[in-house]
Amino acid sequence: MKFHLILRRALVSLVLLAVAPAAFSQMSFAAGLGVNFFRYETPYLTALAATYLYEYTDGVELNIGGEFAINTTEDDDGDVVPRFLLPANIGLNFVFPRDQVSVVFGTGLTPVFVIDEDGDTSFLMGPYAKGAVRVNVHPFMSWFLEIQQDLLIGGSDWINTGTRASSGIVFSFENR
Repeated sequence: MKFHLILRRALVSLVLLAVAPAAFSQMSFAAGLGVNFFRYETPYLTALAATYLYEYTDGVELNIGGEFAINTTEDDDGDVVPRFLLPANIGLNFVFPRDQVSVVFGTGLTPVFVIDEDGDTSFLMGPYAKGAVRVNVHPFMSWFLEIQQDLLIGGSDWINTGTRASSGIVFSFENR
């Protein structure tokens, strides 16, 4: 019985080792920073934007990512008070590649957590659409500039819109 378990584990390990390079070569990571004009009332600095991109098929990527955004204000006592915005994305990117420059159109769903200066938390969610330009700067890296429009449902206003702009680098594990 122990031999079967060892053999089964070895077989699973071999399959994973055989499949992992192919799956690993089809994925990319994006990291950047930017600004989020949430509700067009308060600009948030997007201090970190991180995204996992998986090439589903030629010209289509699965996009799973999140951001950490912050805004600070001074209260009546002169203390600096932070507000946090934690949006995530899950969707599809449609990539139109060229030699040096690629154009991207993406759509999907974005859940957002908002933490106010009082510590109150609210949750909003809705669809997004985005456009981006990627410029190849290295065989394994592309610089991107991205604009995203969010339509979020929830919170005290119920219907919330906002625009995100970000820039950064896409790191690919295959030579482009």
